Amino acid sequence: MPNPLFSRYSQGENRVTASILAVFERISFALVERILQILCETPEQSLLTIKNQVKLGIDAESIPDGVIQASFSYLLETKVVAGKVDLVQLQSHLKCLEAIPHVIQKKLIVLTPDYEKPGVINLLPPDLVIWANFNTLHNAIADILTMDEAWLTSSFSLVSEQDRFLLKELVQMFLAEGLLNSGPSDSVLIVPARDAIKDYLKYSVYLCQPNRSFQRVEYLGFYHGGSIDRRIAKILLPPIEEITLTEDGIRAVQETIDELTINRLNNLVAHLKKEKEEGKDNTERYGDCMKVFFLSAASLEDTHTIHLKQDIKNDLRNSNNRPYAFTMGQRYVSLTALQKNPQTTTELLAT
Repeated sequence: MPNPLFSRYSQGENRVTASILAVFERISFALVERILQILCETPEQSLLTIKNQVKLGIDAESIPDGVIQASFSYLLETKVVAGKVDLVQLQSHLKCLEAIPHVIQKKLIVLTPDYEKPGVINLLPPDLVIWANFNTLHNAIADILTMDEAWLTSSFSLVSEQDRFLLKELVQMFLAEGLLNSGPSDSVLIVPARDAIKDYLKYSVYLCQPNRSFQRVEYLGFYHGGSIDRRIAKILLPPIEEITLTEDGIRAVQETIDELTINRLNNLVAHLKKEKEEGKDNTERYGDCMKVFFLSAASLEDTHTIHLKQDIKNDLRNSNNRPYAFTMGQRYVSLTALQKNPQTTTELLAT
């Protein structure tokens, strides 16, 4: 019988852990695997292997039609108060992990609300211990829930409505427990931008599906053509969560939005309408329901925009030495690290 969805444990960390596991128990294995891959930064390391026509062993005389194999063990230690990671406790967990027989993949995931990695984590073997905060878990969930063109070229299947509901409820619980957005905001949101970069260069906006969930950040960057664009835009106004990009759409929300934002919306919609009438690019934007970010401009004259020395080339590779995208949905990186002008994403993430 599945665990109760949102646990009634009185102790905070037990309640949060039980709720995470209850949601993982109810959603598809593919989604759980994807979340764990993001947390552990192993984007193509499969936890479950399914193959056709496999010869089992060198001397095997028969070849079965198929094989399903799983050999992994992930332990989870959760803290709901920053600065409470206990080295002795984690060392004890590692002894338990190492004692589990016949397991190829072993990890101890330490999940905390700390903004930066607790120092004691550095005293433990990095191949076995993975630290993540609740922001990272939120980002992993947001990443797999993102519905955009990246799904058309990825190997990931679409998320069912039930899975989507359960994961959103889990994020809401994190918010209610005060586990998200802890610490100062040094994060920059990086979004896939094959088309979004055109919107930014023309209109100084980022448009995406309505009510899409993001962390609160001050800056936004664009990943396109295998690189992070050198222009890191400042988010000038609180995003509009949902609006139809027409004159009527603006009138429908004008009582809830300040005059400056209304003026920017009018200007954006006017340009989109003109392009539609002239049959130019982005004609599909006019009349669409979108979430809208107003950003600082790409030009050097706009001092709000951070201009790096060069685009940051993505050179990430998996354990099989195959390249993979820096982000399929959204990712957060350190503003401090960006301002050091790394040349590659490996250098960026190592800073």
